[in-house]
Amino acid sequence: MSRQYSAFGIGLAAAFLLVSTAGHAGSIADREALRQELRVLADRHPGRVGICAQDERSAPVCVNGDERFPLQSVMKLVVGAAVMAADGERLSLNETITIRREDLSVYVQPIEKIVAARGSFTTTIKDLVRRAVAESDSTATDVLIARLGGPGAVQGFLAQRGIQGVRIDRDERHLQADISGLSWNPDYVFPGKFAAARKAVPDSARDTAYRAYMRDERDTATPKGMTAFLHALATGKLLSPPSTDSLLAIMSQTVTFPDRLRAGAPSGWTVSHKTGTSPSWRGISAATNDVGVLTAPDGSPVAITAFVADSQAPMKARAALIAAAARAVTERYR
Repeated sequence: MSRQYSAFGIGLAAAFLLVSTAGHAGSIADREALRQELRVLADRHPGRVGICAQDERSAPVCVNGDERFPLQSVMKLVVGAAVMAADGERLSLNETITIRREDLSVYVQPIEKIVAARGSFTTTIKDLVRRAVAESDSTATDVLIARLGGPGAVQGFLAQRGIQGVRIDRDERHLQADISGLSWNPDYVFPGKFAAARKAVPDSARDTAYRAYMRDERDTATPKGMTAFLHALATGKLLSPPSTDSLLAIMSQTVTFPDRLRAGAPSGWTVSHKTGTSPSWRGISAATNDVGVLTAPDGSPVAITAFVADSQAPMKARAALIAAAARAVTERYR
């Protein structure tokens, strides 16, 4: 972890400590009015929308909180947390790993360019967590899942922490291949070959694969379940204090889609988040997500989940809805 991340994490931890000891943390006010506002946002959108927000001490305020939504790259945050929880037990964050061509994944993976240029890339598990969460690197994520022992180990971590309503069943390689109507082939580590294989899948098979994905409970979460995960993280119940600090700091450096939660948070609020986005098929986007912890100027955290599925709206409209949800939540905070 860089000194910048460490400093941020220490500051954030101090803010949480100050809130808990001083006993004057704010909260979401007029919760029913907020619920109605979020309901209007959801009902006006041409797709399924699930939103939950939870302050430090109260129950969550939700719209469609018990429905299941595809996680897409939001799963990378859960993987990162599982890795941090295993630090000092099954692995060490300072452990080095060498990534080669055969370890690559699909879609967003900045590591692929490094491997293509050098032939391999050696780094630490700590760095892979940062890349998986802040940069949404699929290769980093798949390598971490493998190092943990597979998706079952991630699910086991959630079970141990009492988190329900969140499922991690596949790594990115297998998930994205399945969505495209393919079975994972080792040749797909060459990006051109994966793209060519997807293009060759008949439209009817892609239709079938898409419908199957949207019915599948694997690799999904309910807004309530995801918000419970985020609330546990923000309040120090998910990870150790140092790991909590580190993960929230990494989340604050997320570079993907700043037009979602980050765009809706007012000045003075800190946004630590993770986005998730699916490719579109026939003008429909399976998943446009952003989840995170919004930290108020008084240092108190608000966990928030915004899932948009089966949407026919343009990308900007989906992002605007998520930003509007963040804006509504922060405006009700007192």
